[in-house]
Amino acid sequence: MTKVRPPLSFESALAKVAGQIGWDTIARMFGKSERTVRAWSETEIPASVSMDKALALDAAFAAAGGDGAPFLSVYALRLQADTIAAQASSEELARKTVAAIKEGGEAHAALVAATRPGATPADRAIAEKEVVEAVDALTNTLATLRAGRRNDVHHGGPS
Repeated sequence: MTKVRPPLSFESALAKVAGQIGWDTIARMFGKSERTVRAWSETEIPASVSMDKALALDAAFAAAGGDGAPFLSVYALRLQADTIAAQASSEELARKTVAAIKEGGEAHAALVAATRPGATPADRAIAEKEVVEAVDALTNTLATLRAGRRNDVHHGGPS
């Protein structure tokens, strides 16, 4: 029975290589049991193929007549997708940062106007409105910043 593995996963790349060269060949390449190398292709088992092994497996796949490099393909496509996501997140953070700076400046100006001699209740109402908008903009920026940090942690970036 063929196991279903997630697309664009190193587990599926290993299964593709094994389909070309055999589990027994992979086991011999690394001096491991066939059971151990099969476990590397299981998503629910926390074992994985090292980068050096992935390189050797891609080379063995090509040497056996396989088309392409399964591990390299997974790595390149996932890197590209993660980079695009990170850039989009950075752009969103930049937009929200600009909005927070703008709203903060308007709030500061309105607060100064509300504290001047002769300030009216309308000046204070405007200051209150501007402060609320600044707080909202900063809150949105903070949420985006925190979401980016959570993504960094889940993708191996800074914590």
